[in-house]
This record gives sequence, C-alpha cells and structure tokens, in this order.
Amino acid sequence: MSSEIPPPRPTPRGTAAVREQLQDRWRDPRTRVGALLLLAGIAGFVWYQAGRSDAAALAPPSEHASLRRTPVTTTTKPPVLVHVAGAVVHPGLVRVTPGARVADAIDAAGGAVPGADLDRLNLAAKVADGQRVLVVVVGAPGGGATDPGATATGDPAAGTGSGDGAPVNLNTATTDDLDALPGIGPTLAAAILRERERRGGFTSVDQLRDVRGIGEKRFADLHDLVTV
Repeated sequence: MSSEIPPPRPTPRGTAAVREQLQDRWRDPRTRVGALLLLAGIAGFVWYQAGRSDAAALAPPSEHASLRRTPVTTTTKPPVLVHVAGAVVHPGLVRVTPGARVADAIDAAGGAVPGADLDRLNLAAKVADGQRVLVVVVGAPGGGATDPGATATGDPAAGTGSGDGAPVNLNTATTDDLDALPGIGPTLAAAILRERERRGGFTSVDQLRDVRGIGEKRFADLHDLVTV
C-alpha cells in the first residue's frame, strides 16, 4: 500500500497573510506581555489626566483671577450741607446731594411758607457746601441771598428808624436803631440781632416774642414801631 504525500498548502497572500503573521506573533508570550504593558500605560495616562481635571475644578481661584472678577466700586460723594433760612417751613441745616439746586435745598427745608418771595432767588442755581440760602417774604427788603456765607442785606435807608418817623425794619436795623426804641437797651438790641441771625431774618413782627427779655407788655409797646 502506497502512501501519497499531500501537496503543499499554498502560501497565503494579501490580508490573509497579514492575519496569519499576527496570529503567529500573538502566540509569542513576549508579544502578549508587551501588549498588556501598553494597555496599562494608556490606562495610567488617562487616570492621571482625569485627576488633574478634578483638582483644577476643586482648587480655589488664584489671586489674579480674584482680582479680575472683583467689581469696580465707585466712591460716593458726601452730601452737601446748606443753611436754608427765612420763610421756609423748617429753617436750618439741610443735606442735599452734590449738584443739587436752590429749589432742592428749599424743598429739603419743607418748602417755602405762604407769602415767600421765591422770585428773588435763582431756583435753578447749584448750591455749594456751606452755602446759605435766605428766603424772604413778599415786600421785605433785601434777602434772596444764595452766595456762600451770605446774609440778608437791603437798603440801609429803608425803614431803619432814621428819625423820619418810619417803623424800624427788624431785618435791616442796626444796634443803634434798635437801642433807640422805647424799652430796648444795648442788651435787648443785641438779643434781637442774634434772633434775627438764628432765623435768617424775621418774617413777622410777632417773632419778637421769642427774644428773651421781651414780654407781652414790651411787645405791645413795640408792635407799631417795628416792621419786617
């Protein structure tokens, strides 16, 4: 009995040849160990990058970043202090915002009283810190002063008791004019001037009652001899 030798297997070509070469290499233990080491290295790199991302998310912002995000604040200017005197509801010191007008200062003092002569003032003028605004009644001499440190002024010859028999104007009278009135000496004359300055000008003769030393009897004697 004769045995036949099988013909040799044809040599694989193309993709089949490549697949067979890879299979032969994979059977080598060294190839499998190298592949495992490569996979371990890739996994370690991915894990390292993920850890860095988490740490960056949890870390507090840097000093420079905080400075960039700090909002810019503006400095608020202090209020302007103005003395509103005379024919207003609440004469005295008022606080208004920088750039406020004379009208705003009068409003802050409660507004003008009935009979106030606002036409003597420039209501649109801006007020300055330390300024004095004097509001007078209609017919009163002088007044309308809005300059810093201004006081009520008028015609010194108008009703100051210069010997012509005219009533003494309480808003323009001097110490000598008041001293010449019956029952008014230098002490009471100075007290009247202080009260006039405190009020920023008299708006009524009846306000003489607020002067210390002037009682009802003395006021009755003065009532027809003075005016505002």
